[in-house]
Amino acid sequence: MWFLLMLIVFFTNGMSSFGLKVIADWGLPETSKFPYLSIWYGAGLLSIGIPMALKGIWPRRHELLWGAALACLSIGGQVAMSMALDLRVPGHIVFPVAIGGSVFLVTLVGTLAFGEKMNLMTAVGVLCGFLAVVVLSLS
Repeated sequence: MWFLLMLIVFFTNGMSSFGLKVIADWGLPETSKFPYLSIWYGAGLLSIGIPMALKGIWPRRHELLWGAALACLSIGGQVAMSMALDLRVPGHIVFPVAIGGSVFLVTLVGTLAFGEKMNLMTAVGVLCGFLAVVVLSLS
């Protein structure tokens, strides 16, 4: 079951960001992005919630609170990304910084605050991701 849920996350992650680019490029009204994001976040909730309910797994209160807090932060990031696109910041800058930047920040916090260790391949991957953001920003 875990593998199936991770496949769902893998294939759907980033799709809402792509739609924000379409909304910005087509000049659709500002009010279009909120229903659009609501559909994506609702679909995400159902794609995780239904398999959990079918297996009889129910989240505890603190898990719901953490999930709600993370959802609010995620929605805030999506809205900020959408606002950058509305301000005509090029997509080749917005997407690498928003997506790669968050991965870089999580790696940095994990290493510095929680003492997580990186092996050589992980360090090379982080470095390549960081360099990709720099190169794309120079384009």
